Amino acid sequence: MRHRLLVSLVIAGTLLAINNLHAEEIKIGMLYPITGGGAIYGSPAQIGHRMGVEEINLDGGLLGLQAISVERDTKLNPATAAAAAKEMITKDGVHVLIGGLSSSVGLAVSEVARQEKVIYIATIAKTIQMTTNKRHNYVFRTASHTDFEGDAMAQIAEKLNAKSICDIQLDYAYGHDLAAGIEKGLARHLPDTKIVLSLRPKLRATDYNVFITQIMGAGCDVVTGGLWGPHFVDFAKQATPFGLFQQIKFIAGGEIGSHEIASTMGRDYPDNVWANSYELWYHHPNEEHKKFHSKLSAQLGTHETTMWPVLAVIGVRMYAAAVKQAGSLDPDLVAEALRGMSIDTPVGPRTIDPTTHQTDTGQFWGPMVKKEGAPYRVMDPITYIPALLSE
Repeated sequence: MRHRLLVSLVIAGTLLAINNLHAEEIKIGMLYPITGGGAIYGSPAQIGHRMGVEEINLDGGLLGLQAISVERDTKLNPATAAAAAKEMITKDGVHVLIGGLSSSVGLAVSEVARQEKVIYIATIAKTIQMTTNKRHNYVFRTASHTDFEGDAMAQIAEKLNAKSICDIQLDYAYGHDLAAGIEKGLARHLPDTKIVLSLRPKLRATDYNVFITQIMGAGCDVVTGGLWGPHFVDFAKQATPFGLFQQIKFIAGGEIGSHEIASTMGRDYPDNVWANSYELWYHHPNEEHKKFHSKLSAQLGTHETTMWPVLAVIGVRMYAAAVKQAGSLDPDLVAEALRGMSIDTPVGPRTIDPTTHQTDTGQFWGPMVKKEGAPYRVMDPITYIPALLSE
């Protein structure tokens, strides 16, 4: 018995040595847009990614190795992101890809990960396709997804007693899938309410006047939309003179309740908007969030901190936990560890579904209001809407 145990230990040690034979450090690949229009999200995510890598090293590294960050700018372009991912794997020798912002970029990176058999953890992209018809053994998502988001929007429409809805979504994977998610949510929560108008402006559109006039003439009392980042900023500035936000309530996905958008718009942020965010610097759901906010605040030099760093931190933490559990950098063993993996985060516990590879990530939702002493509109009251459970 003792002999068998000794042999087993030797074999296990040998396998671990073989798995890590050529690794002098663990290379964690980062893919975010850090220039151009997507930088408003990508640059804060880059900060969070680096915080996550620093956490690993302060904790003694992984498998006795220090972690380093290998970074590329996706420029919010699927072809650029795919080429960068391929280069990071074949030339830089990264052990994992983490990041992606738009759904089209996320799907492009995921396909490279499938071909190269390298783990990809999607931290922001939300298209449902990534964990359904385009899921594969090496892709995992720590962000929410479009069915979760659409169901939450339907729940808010129910609270607002919506009678008829105009829907405006960007004409690409995220917009199409969020529209479908909203329809599913309405069937569940508000089956008698109809979508009377569906609009699909192009990704990177800047002129929304034709869509605004169509909404104003459609007779809807609620608008649902997934206009994110500069798309919402442009839409809101153009719609405000028409009185759209005084006449019609707006339920917005795309995390426009975040610091990144609320602070950018300042006084121009419109009335009657119900928005979402993964994290809010002024809301502490647990003690770890206070510590996280304090550290991020010190790093940024401002009390009001951005939302996207926490998503990047969670992605890096999830990979680190899986490597520790697997005891290896082998992508198949790490993938097996990721299935069902649970970790604690600054915004609560997160668990990856072993079948879909989707994390049970909900979001904070609420109306954006003016409050005395607040530097811009803030969410109040704040309601956490958990991920939709499978039926």
